Amino acid sequence: MAFSKSWKQAAGVLLALALAATTAACGGADSTKDGGDNGAEKTAAEPVKLKLAYDFGNTIPSTSSDSNEALKWLENKLNVKFEMNVNSWEIYKEKIRVMIASGDVPDAFTWRQMDDFIVNMIKSGAVIPLDEYIDKYPNLKKQKDLYLTKYQGKTWAITNVRNPVATGDVPMIRKDWLDSLGLQVPKTTDELYTVAKAFSDNDPDKNGKKDTYGIQIGFATNSFVATGGFQQAFGIMDTWVKQGDKYVPNFATQNFKDYLTWMAKAYKDGLIDPDFAVTDGRTAESKFVSKGTAGIMFHYISRLNDFEDNYQKTNPNAKIIPFEPIKGPNGSQGAAGRTNYGGLFISKEAAEDPAKIEKLMEWLDFGASPDGYNFNVYGVEGIHYTKNNGKNEVKNDVLTRDMPGAFVWTQPMQATEEVFVSKKNSEATTQMLIEGNKMLEKFLKIPDSLNFAFSATGSKYNAESTAFINNNVVKVIMGNINVKDWDSIVKQWYDRFEGNKWMEEIASNAK
Repeated sequence: MAFSKSWKQAAGVLLALALAATTAACGGADSTKDGGDNGAEKTAAEPVKLKLAYDFGNTIPSTSSDSNEALKWLENKLNVKFEMNVNSWEIYKEKIRVMIASGDVPDAFTWRQMDDFIVNMIKSGAVIPLDEYIDKYPNLKKQKDLYLTKYQGKTWAITNVRNPVATGDVPMIRKDWLDSLGLQVPKTTDELYTVAKAFSDNDPDKNGKKDTYGIQIGFATNSFVATGGFQQAFGIMDTWVKQGDKYVPNFATQNFKDYLTWMAKAYKDGLIDPDFAVTDGRTAESKFVSKGTAGIMFHYISRLNDFEDNYQKTNPNAKIIPFEPIKGPNGSQGAAGRTNYGGLFISKEAAEDPAKIEKLMEWLDFGASPDGYNFNVYGVEGIHYTKNNGKNEVKNDVLTRDMPGAFVWTQPMQATEEVFVSKKNSEATTQMLIEGNKMLEKFLKIPDSLNFAFSATGSKYNAESTAFINNNVVKVIMGNINVKDWDSIVKQWYDRFEGNKWMEEIASNAK
């Protein structure tokens, strides 16, 4: 995706906070006395005007408080007046570029990545680092470790967070197949290999046919499906790895070659879906949860719900369970926490106005609070819902009309016991999912913010270089390239995509 670099900063502050006080000649119904002497009639501070721009879904409610009760309530609560430019991402990303290019920089706006568009704004001083502000607001401070949009060690955006337990690295296995073959849940890569081979060779579903295999992965549009959990066992976590005083891509490490060696052997011995290279994500999921042909998959734990909804309906004795991340040959074990990136940036112009920056941070902190969550989900009591015996009874038509969630950017992190829980699934599956999430918590690893660091060279080559590496990984796994030749693939990457320059730029972001 290419972005225009032609933009300039907004000319000035939209509005300064105005306070007014008048002296009353005599006490009246609205006047107050100060020490019984001169009366002073005090008026409330005028609302602070905030200009916001961000992307939100595909359905957008009215952004006028005259016709939106949720927005009206929020403005009154915060004593602000919002001017909002809220659109779906496909519309928003073009509109915000045009706005900023014309010099119309909102007080706060969202962007989804650290690229030349944002880096240029940082370098010019058009947006500000947010660390000192985040630390002053308790609900934002709680989430600070999940704000990964950094540049040269500083935090530049407030991310809309998610619970990291919503990872796609969850190991899941056919428990009925384990029982059928008298096997235990694997704990290491060696044990996983043994179990996967038995699933492929020993007819675990007892139908007299060789129609099962151990491991489900996929590959589509130059990206792998369901391999992250395997990589974690070999210590492959972050995109860029520090070696001495340099950084290298993770595929240039010995750990990656060990991973390739294991995967190539597993494929050769029939443990992996033989058609993985032409199996996209949806098809890979289907083979595991609908067709029941694979015994092990590292994916989102919500596959438990899908399995119950599909394969288990006609095969009630079938069962999959989550299990702990496997431990690799060097003792590595874990799951990459699922995190969002990008977020809400604040302009320098807004930060220089004490009233604006205070109200912006209050708005963000409210969204990340329990009260903000209630507003997001239920709206305003008496308008969008009423309380009855301690429960919220929602007026769906009014809530759908006003969409209060469209007016808070932040939200609290979802509780672990709620992640991927589906009300339509059985209590047994729901409880297994909750317990799996809680089990996984202690193994979660938050990605390094450097994974998302901007590199001008990387921006130039990213799509092509990713395709180059991943297509060669497929060839290695399938045996078309020997693992011992992997170093030559890495060298080609460095030569073809200016790897040394790329790594220098990554290293500069780490300072």
